[in-house]
Amino acid sequence: MHQVLKAPRFLFILLTVFSTLIHQQSPAADTPQKAPDPKETSKKVYEWKSADGVVFAWRGPKKYDAPQGVGLTLVLHGSNLTHAWGFANHSKDAFRPDDLVVCPDGTTPNGNGGFNFLDAPDDVKKFHTLVGELKKAFKIRGTYIYGHSQGSFFALKYAGEYPDEVDGVVAHASGLWASSKIGAAGHKQAVVFMHGTLDPVVPYAQSVGGYEALKKAGYPMVRLRSLESWNHWPAEMNGPVEHTSQQLAWVEGMTTKDPARLTACFAKLAEVKKKDEHDWSGLYSLSKQVTKSAFAPPPLRARAEKAIGIVENLAMAHVKSIPPTATPAFEKKPWVAHLPMFLRAFTGIPAADDFAASWRNGILPAQQAAAAGPLKAYLAAAGQAGREAEAFEKGVALIKANFLTYLNADGTLAFNLAKWAKDAKKLNLGKEPLKDYATIQEVVKAGWQAFSAVNAKAGAP
Repeated sequence: MHQVLKAPRFLFILLTVFSTLIHQQSPAADTPQKAPDPKETSKKVYEWKSADGVVFAWRGPKKYDAPQGVGLTLVLHGSNLTHAWGFANHSKDAFRPDDLVVCPDGTTPNGNGGFNFLDAPDDVKKFHTLVGELKKAFKIRGTYIYGHSQGSFFALKYAGEYPDEVDGVVAHASGLWASSKIGAAGHKQAVVFMHGTLDPVVPYAQSVGGYEALKKAGYPMVRLRSLESWNHWPAEMNGPVEHTSQQLAWVEGMTTKDPARLTACFAKLAEVKKKDEHDWSGLYSLSKQVTKSAFAPPPLRARAEKAIGIVENLAMAHVKSIPPTATPAFEKKPWVAHLPMFLRAFTGIPAADDFAASWRNGILPAQQAAAAGPLKAYLAAAGQAGREAEAFEKGVALIKANFLTYLNADGTLAFNLAKWAKDAKKLNLGKEPLKDYATIQEVVKAGWQAFSAVNAKAGAP
């Protein structure tokens, strides 16, 4: 059963390392068995099995237009779970109501009742068989895959194997397997790497690397959606913003040729309950897509043009809120945390990209050079009993030396520091490192508040 993230998201609060198992929910014993059927609407969830034996849950769209077709959204769980994870964490009533939503078991059983999506040819074949069967039952106008954790790695793997059959991928807590194919054949796909910056299970840097690999390979529609201070949990029902639905709307909006679907996708990105969790970069790029789409209705085009102006002005407001005297050195001021949050959230907006260039091309390399020593020392001590005090000191020093990279963007480091600080007396942690750690927490809190305060002034798209 899903759990709501109640802790303040601007703090280094990770009380325990957990797996996605906490989000598992046993399937109802009376789940009706039924093959995918266009006559069924989104009122019920059914269960069925593919020809290759892959069990899946499915829910039909609220309305099926046979000539028009329907979108297919596939939800892939993380390691050692089952298809029940899908609808346990994505409301059967609210999640992608216009689509055929399918949540399959992983393609390889683990022998203990759970399943995994592996990168073996047989796993890809089984999944392709399932997709083929769904396409025989429904006319599919677009195929979108959302994968979480291991499921996200497989989603990217499958999209590389069948680039002509997958329109978009939302890879949450992800990265790329070495066997995953990337290249020109996938350039028409829209891909989002969505990752919590404080994920202690799959490092945030994995998605950064995956994103950079696809950018280098020339993918024109690839984004990194950073969820500030989020951990490894699913992101659809753990707060006021349906992050997964947002990103699925983005990949569909960037690839659809249907005016009605483009309008619906834009609305999903433009209308959110909390501006500090708005996907400004996603809204901006989708608005740009709308303005150059010949089939976009005039009212939608006008709304998109308005949104472009709002986001551009907002990015400039953030730039102006960062002190012009800011230096590479860590200091007890909100901008230290505000800056990396801003750079992560506004990639692709001119004012932000121009501002980021000087930091990423000049100051970031200097920070990385200064952090090399503390990083090496932290890694050497972190995994050894009896060296916690040393690891704590070096971990804090690492954040101060390279706050653009490590401030609130390394879940394992954050978890370790919080754990050691809790046992400060027992571990004999130094007073100065503890004082610096408290300062870091204060700066992160103040930075989040500053970041949110600027966003709050944005108009409604």
